[in-house]
Amino acid sequence: MNKLLFLGAAALALAVTESAVAADLPIKAPAPFAARFTWTGCYLGAHVGGAWQSKDATDPVLLVQDNNVFGFPGSTVGTTTASLNSSGAIYGGQIGCDYQFAPSWVVGVEGAVSAGSLDGSTRVPFQPLVAPGDTELVRVRTDFIPTVTARLGYAMDHWLFYGKGGIAWTNDKYSVTGVFQGTPFDAEGLGMRTGWTAGAGVEWAFTDDWSARLEYDYYDFGHSNVLMSDPTNGFASIVTYRQSAQMVKLGLNFRVGP
Repeated sequence: MNKLLFLGAAALALAVTESAVAADLPIKAPAPFAARFTWTGCYLGAHVGGAWQSKDATDPVLLVQDNNVFGFPGSTVGTTTASLNSSGAIYGGQIGCDYQFAPSWVVGVEGAVSAGSLDGSTRVPFQPLVAPGDTELVRVRTDFIPTVTARLGYAMDHWLFYGKGGIAWTNDKYSVTGVFQGTPFDAEGLGMRTGWTAGAGVEWAFTDDWSARLEYDYYDFGHSNVLMSDPTNGFASIVTYRQSAQMVKLGLNFRVGP
């Protein structure tokens, strides 16, 4: 009997001791849920890619052939439109901010600049051909295209599918050179033109801070009148240019959280 009382007392003492030790231990907080990725925030990045341009010039023949300097006013037959196509590599940078809401839609605004050497040219004969070999070379060079756009996208976790649109500008240099009736000429013009752009793309955030994107953009700059002047021969006139462009860009962005 005494042994049973002793064992019962010992067991009770052990239980009380364990309860006291457990009460002194810190309470472990439950593990938090993993934070959901969000596209809300700003970014800075760079891009490379390729561009294609289409330009029409009207009327570069009239610029030279009907000029009083050369003594053939009114000799142009019809209207001449020269078509120029160019392509090349482009590179540039972008900066922007996004906001994710409701809960998978993303809106944002972005500024970007794409630069490259998009140089297109074509040779145009005079009408009618005044002398053998009398032609002119029409040339247009584009140095850079800046844009300001808004975009709307749908997020699927670390993937973002989006469309975009906004304002675009282009900085171009125009020239019409050649020989007419044995006299060389070189008429040049400069122009900063305003147009619009629209595009679409997909972006993948491969870490919380870095994302990569593939994007297609279309640009339209409409018609623009450019003053072409030749200071050597002392003449100037207007040539009308129509311009559009397309780009495919691969970009990399460093993202800053909300």
